Amino acid sequence: MAENMTTNSIYATRKKSGLVRSFGLFGAFLFGIHCISLSSSGFIPFSWVASVWPGASISGVLIIAALLCTIHGISYAIIGSITPSAGADYVLASRVVHPSIAFAASFTLVLFSGIVAGGLAAWIPQSAIPTLFKSMSIILHDSKYELFANFSSSSTGTLLIGSVIVVISIWAVSISNINLQRIMIVGFVLGIIAWIIVYFSLFLADGPEHFKNAWNNFMGSSSSFGLFDDRINLAKKAGMKLNTSVSEMTLAGLIMGFWIYYGYYIPTFFSEEIQTPSKTLIQASSSAIIFSMLIFVLGDLLLENLVSPEWIAAEGYIANNPGLISKVTGGESVPAMPWITFYAAILLPIPILIYTVAVAWIFTLINLIQTYFFYSSRIVLSWGLDRLMPDWITKLSPGTNTPRRAVFFFGAFAIFGLYDASEGGPLATQMTFVFFAVVTQMVPIFAFTFLPFLNSQLFEKAPDYAKKKYFGIPLLSIIGGVTFLYLLWMVYASFKFPAVGIKDPISTLKLLIAMLMIGIIWFFVIKIYRNRKDGIDIMKTFSKSVKMEESNFE
Repeated sequence: MAENMTTNSIYATRKKSGLVRSFGLFGAFLFGIHCISLSSSGFIPFSWVASVWPGASISGVLIIAALLCTIHGISYAIIGSITPSAGADYVLASRVVHPSIAFAASFTLVLFSGIVAGGLAAWIPQSAIPTLFKSMSIILHDSKYELFANFSSSSTGTLLIGSVIVVISIWAVSISNINLQRIMIVGFVLGIIAWIIVYFSLFLADGPEHFKNAWNNFMGSSSSFGLFDDRINLAKKAGMKLNTSVSEMTLAGLIMGFWIYYGYYIPTFFSEEIQTPSKTLIQASSSAIIFSMLIFVLGDLLLENLVSPEWIAAEGYIANNPGLISKVTGGESVPAMPWITFYAAILLPIPILIYTVAVAWIFTLINLIQTYFFYSSRIVLSWGLDRLMPDWITKLSPGTNTPRRAVFFFGAFAIFGLYDASEGGPLATQMTFVFFAVVTQMVPIFAFTFLPFLNSQLFEKAPDYAKKKYFGIPLLSIIGGVTFLYLLWMVYASFKFPAVGIKDPISTLKLLIAMLMIGIIWFFVIKIYRNRKDGIDIMKTFSKSVKMEESNFE
């Protein structure tokens, strides 16, 4: 069928993408594990979780969070099975609810993903490199590492290093999928090696007294409050309150889990390139969650064999509340290093091991950014296949068979996010992104939950197990309903618990509404343009009467 239809055409089919199924289970798993990130999420439980919920079991939070995220991951895996195409969740939602709403939600997700990708590119020189290099300066007694850390975190350093990271990410995602997968494998191996070094350092420690002496050796003279025994009292004076309640721990798992494990489901966004998506997607998302959970839980168990959860919470509290700490100390700055990599390094201060962990951490952080570029470029491509973007963006690069133009389109958002973050702007914060991701996902999850009742044709494409009924309700709708309630809870929690949510609700809501409105306006402008220029009524593309096998879903 011709791509440009006349006004007398019944509908315009979705354009063929030209993508090939080049990722098996391990390839999909790699994307899930790198988007979760063994490095960035490896910092969170021991610095942020511990300080925001002092007294809560870190391992307990990780396990509860993993269970909830698995349910969410199953929902997205089934979506990718029903519409195994680029931007699968957008495709399904646009065929169930009004396409302008589905597009606006998808547009907002991609726009903010770009801003956050740029923010992550800035976060590496602003926070990750300074954390690693200041650790090296302290442990190796060499000030040049701190000098580089200070340059890295400056506005100039952030823009320079961040720009290099963005360029590397564009290049990596624009080459063939096979070569990108090889890069991901290198990062995965480096990440595992880094964690083995951390485990090895913690395991070889000769008990709590060894940790205490090692801490005092490297941090005791950093301030008048630097000694190991002073940390808990300082944090308590600044307002830290312990709470060992199981209900509080459950709340922490509910709220923080999506943030810790975010990314396990992203293969759904490029399910057209996944081999046997009906099996691979659910296996990849579940295995990515379980694998990362085991990595983090083992680190927690080994660490808590040397130091109390109260002390871990105190160190995180000192790091994350400098203003409160300053009031207690009379203005004195108190350095804090609540990083499991630092704890391991002071126990086994061998340069080659410290360098290896630093290289692995930075490499895997770049892998994280590359996953954002990859999945977002496929969503952009999907819009183009529905003629909601200029036709040129759908053309694949010869030789690599990648949507390079869609990658560059997304890269513009990332550059904006990098600049915003380097100048201390308000946009590129990971916590705000979680809120945006949750809100925008409510559209496809709503469509998924009510799919049996709103589009029976698509429902028939669901895996057999998802169509089985319990109490007269398809399992698909039950899973979707639980997922939708989970998303609702996280929206509520973002306002109820600002420490783990959004700190400026009014500004965040204004930004969300503005992005959604831009998406809706974009949809209707393109609709009018396509009708006048190409004689295509794109609304027919999304019609329930269109046979899905004619729309490139097979």
